Amino acid sequence: MSAEQGPVRAASVVLPTYNEAANIIPLIKAILKQAGAMGRDLQVVVVDDDSPDGTAGLVAAEFARDARVKLVVRQGERGLASAVWRGVNEAGHEALVFMDTDFNHHPRHLPALLDLLASCHIAVGSRYVRGGGMNTSRLRYLLSYIFNLLVRFLLGVKTRDNLSGFIALRRGDLMALDPERFFHGYGDYAIRLLYHAQRAGLTVRETPVVYEDRLGGESKTRFVRTFALYLRETWALRRGKP
Repeated sequence: MSAEQGPVRAASVVLPTYNEAANIIPLIKAILKQAGAMGRDLQVVVVDDDSPDGTAGLVAAEFARDARVKLVVRQGERGLASAVWRGVNEAGHEALVFMDTDFNHHPRHLPALLDLLASCHIAVGSRYVRGGGMNTSRLRYLLSYIFNLLVRFLLGVKTRDNLSGFIALRRGDLMALDPERFFHGYGDYAIRLLYHAQRAGLTVRETPVVYEDRLGGESKTRFVRTFALYLRETWALRRGKP
C-alpha cells in the first residue's frame, strides 16, 4: 500500500460536541476561513450529543444555509469516540480530519496536517515533535509527555503523540483496519487507531501543533481518571485485545 496518494483537495472535518456553545461557532468559522485560505473544499460535520447548553441550536441557526456545515444530533447516546465514528459515517469526503472542539486544536494547523497527508496514510498533529507544544499548564504537558513515552514503550509504536486526537486520514485506509472496534471510550480511540495502523503497515507521520487553552466553557477531561483509563486500554492492547 503506497503512502504517496497525492494532494488533498477536499476533506471533512469531524467535530464531536457536548456543551461547546462558547466555542463551536468561532471554531467552525475559523475552519471555513482556513478552507478559503488553502483553496480546499472543507466540510464541517458537527456531531452533537444533544448538549443541554444549546450547542446544536446555535449551529443550526448560524449555518442553516451553508451546505459546507452538516449537523447531526444524537439522542440518548454520548461519548467522544462514538461521536467521531458517527462523523466518519456522515462525512461526504474521502479525506477526514478529527479535531477537538474547544480550540485546543487550532484550525491554523489544518494546512500543514492536510499537506502532510499527501505523503502518508495518517497525519497526526503532535505536541512532541520539534515546533510542537502546549500553551496550557506545564504540569499537563509533562504528564501527557510521560504517558506518551509509556505508550511507546508498551506498544512499540513510533508515534510521539498518541493522544493528540488531531488526526487526518483517508476513509479507505481507515476502513481497511476494521475501525468500528476502535471507536469506544474517550480519547483512547486514538491510541487504538494509531497502534493498529502501524501494525498494519500504514505510514504515520507527525507535524508540530501547539495546543491552546480552551476558548470558553468547561473541560470534560478529568486527568487522573482519564489517564487511568488510557493506561488500562494501553495494557489491553499490549495483551492482544482490540
